[in-house]
Amino acid sequence: MKKIGIFLVFILLLSSCSITQQTYSFEHHGTESIKTDSNFKYVTRNVLGKAKTTYQVSSYRNYKQQIAPDGLLSEAKSRLPVLKDNQAFANFSIDVIETRHGSPSPAGINTKELTIEVVLSADIIEYY
Repeated sequence: MKKIGIFLVFILLLSSCSITQQTYSFEHHGTESIKTDSNFKYVTRNVLGKAKTTYQVSSYRNYKQQIAPDGLLSEAKSRLPVLKDNQAFANFSIDVIETRHGSPSPAGINTKELTIEVVLSADIIEYY
């Protein structure tokens, strides 16, 4: 009887396991677009634009998702401040974060939910 109880607890622990896996990638575009022969000043540093979507992969036909109709990068870019005359973005960075939630499998993770977030950051400079 004791062995059956231990076995049931073991099965219960294995069946309730979940895994979260996060991957990260980025691109950085520095000051190569800045005209170095012109005078400029920094107006604002580290402005952000973010966009995020989540896919529910677990149910095949009735999945729910938060839609980004124009794409995540375009949506994040639209959330950056509007530039004025003689202004430009410098030190532009694009970060992409993918988060998977699911259960363990022999191949790694059986994904039930996938969240993708795009974060843009930049400095604003002004030529004078």
